[in-house]
Amino acid sequence: MSKRHNPLRLNVGFIIHETLGYTRDFKFDFPHLELSSDLPVKDFKGTAKFSRTQRCILIEAKLSGTLPSECVRCLDPILNTTTSNFTELYAFDQHTETELELRVPEDGYIDLSPIVREYLVLDTPTNPLCNPKCAGLCPLCGINLNKKQCDCKPDDFDPRLAKLKDLLDKDE
Repeated sequence: MSKRHNPLRLNVGFIIHETLGYTRDFKFDFPHLELSSDLPVKDFKGTAKFSRTQRCILIEAKLSGTLPSECVRCLDPILNTTTSNFTELYAFDQHTETELELRVPEDGYIDLSPIVREYLVLDTPTNPLCNPKCAGLCPLCGINLNKKQCDCKPDDFDPRLAKLKDLLDKDE
C-alpha cells in the first residue's frame, strides 16, 4: 500500500542543527492541490519561510489558491481566490510551549496541509456571491432569477406569515 505524495510535507529536521537565525524559503506553485478529500485547491502558490529560533522553528507563510464554493444567493458553483498569511511556531521538544502545541516530529518532517487548509478556509469569504448584482432564487418557486424570470406574484406568500403581512399593511 503506497502513500499518496504530499507536497506540503517538508523535511525541516536539518534546521534544528543550523545556527540561530538560519532561514530557508520553500516556494509552492501547484496547478492543483488536494489539501483534504473535501478541499481541492487550484492555482496554489506561495512561500513559506522557515527560521531557526532558540527552541522553535518559526514559519511565516504567504499563500494563495482558488477554492470551490457556491453563491449564497443562487447556489451556482463559483471559484474564490483566497490569500492567506500566517505565522506559526513548531517547538523542538515537549517542554517548549507554542500557541497551538505544534511540535517538530522526530522524523523531521512537518506536514503543513492541515494548517494551510485551516487558514485558507478561514480567509475564504463567508457569503460568496457569483456577482454583486446576483438576483438569487425566487423564494416561491426556486427558479434562478439570474437566468430566467418567473411568474410568481408578490402577493403569493406563505400563509404562516399572514400576521406579519397585516402588520406591514397597517404601517402603510
